[in-house]
Amino acid sequence: MSNVPETNADASGNPLFPPDWKAQVKLYGGRKGFIRQELKRLGFWPPAPGSKYKWVTQKEEAELEELYNNLVELRRPLLNQLGEVDKQIAGARQQIKDIGNTKILAAQIEELIVQIRAARIARVKKERAERKIKNAQEREARAAKDKAWRGSTLPHLGQGVSSGLDYNDSDDDQLSKFNLPILKTAEDVAGALGLSTGKLAWLTYHRGATTIDHYHHFQIPKKSGGMRDISAPKKELKAAQNWILENVLSRVSVHESAAAFLPGKNIADNASRHAAPEVLLRIDLKDFFPSISFKRVKKVFGSLGYNEGVSTLFALLSTEAPRVELSLDGKKYFVAVSDRFLPQGASTSPALTNILCRNLDARLSGAAKKLDWEYSRYADDLVFSSKSKNADARSLQNFISQIIEDEKFQINPSKTAVMRAHRRQSVTGLVVNAAGGSTPFARVSRRDLKSFRAFLHHYEKRGREAMTEQIGQDALSYARGYWAFIFMCDPQGAAKIRAKHNWLQKSGPDF
Repeated sequence: MSNVPETNADASGNPLFPPDWKAQVKLYGGRKGFIRQELKRLGFWPPAPGSKYKWVTQKEEAELEELYNNLVELRRPLLNQLGEVDKQIAGARQQIKDIGNTKILAAQIEELIVQIRAARIARVKKERAERKIKNAQEREARAAKDKAWRGSTLPHLGQGVSSGLDYNDSDDDQLSKFNLPILKTAEDVAGALGLSTGKLAWLTYHRGATTIDHYHHFQIPKKSGGMRDISAPKKELKAAQNWILENVLSRVSVHESAAAFLPGKNIADNASRHAAPEVLLRIDLKDFFPSISFKRVKKVFGSLGYNEGVSTLFALLSTEAPRVELSLDGKKYFVAVSDRFLPQGASTSPALTNILCRNLDARLSGAAKKLDWEYSRYADDLVFSSKSKNADARSLQNFISQIIEDEKFQINPSKTAVMRAHRRQSVTGLVVNAAGGSTPFARVSRRDLKSFRAFLHHYEKRGREAMTEQIGQDALSYARGYWAFIFMCDPQGAAKIRAKHNWLQKSGPDF
């Protein structure tokens, strides 16, 4: 079946020139296609062999015919559509013609356009309002979800301390080994402390500048001179620290060489370990509490089996940055001046130092035993003693200095001392030189006892108020406290003092 469009024909049936040749031009893809088809219709195509035109083989002609037929088939639907469009245009023109008044038509069209635009604007406004409501609802839902997530996980607690708030990978076996509470999330910690997660965030959030300080800061005089900075936690933080101390830190064993801040042990027990030595070496660690940073504290809790998130929370509760008080526009601010470290005054600080120093104590104890020395540590005060007159303190000091440096501590050279038996030897304020009779090895020095007796004499002579003003603290509390210290070391000697000054008893007069 030929794809050639219908044409006119003469009486003999011979096709004449197509009546709508413009449509044929479009159908055959242009002027060349139309001319080729007409040449073929009139018998001039394909050219005969030997003519001046290029000869076309039957194969080439078949391929060319197929291409043109395909082109016709592809263009025919399009032309049909264009024909429909032309009909519609013609119909519209006829309607315009029938109306006869183009001004009225223009007004009708303009009115229709206005209506269409108004409808479109109304639809867009409605969709925009619906979309706005939907977006607001979605934002509220996301905000509520994010608030709930942040409230339960506490993903950010301040700059420089939040990178470890990952609550995965708890070591339950390690926690069970130490008999510690298994806490895996911020909610677990808050629940254990009896707090909401919001209150926990309030206690732990690290701010460079804040209007809230969770510590009371004050100074007390050092025995060696100067002042010691004390940071005592306020009520809510103190309760959280006490829980950590009781339920976590106190359950972890420390090295036997540690002598400070342990139940049932006191400075007399520590001093008695070094009684009557021939050689005594005392080393003080420099800036002991400030040298124990937030990161080191966090590692302590991590070593117990807690994950990064819980360890971070415990470390934030147990550390604080030193701050200065400033005023701006009449408002008081507390501005951090360095990174967080263990505050001296927090109930958790002593236990944390003992746990942190387990490796230090083990290495120093091993080195001391190897060289036939006795070792103990009372907070930052390291004591080594030997019963041998030939003990080489210098060699020991060189040996242990490297260990101390390896464990990231520093020696205070001004407080390093080597004491031999021919001079007074003291450990944590008590004399440990050999003494005869019933006098205890670890005892209060004669000089300190004499000074205390003189204080008691002046107290009875001048009265509590005058002595309080003189020493800068409550004189009665000081007297009774120091007497208890003597009693701890020498009960018999303390009994003699109390017999002479019976007001030292808590039930005695307070004159």
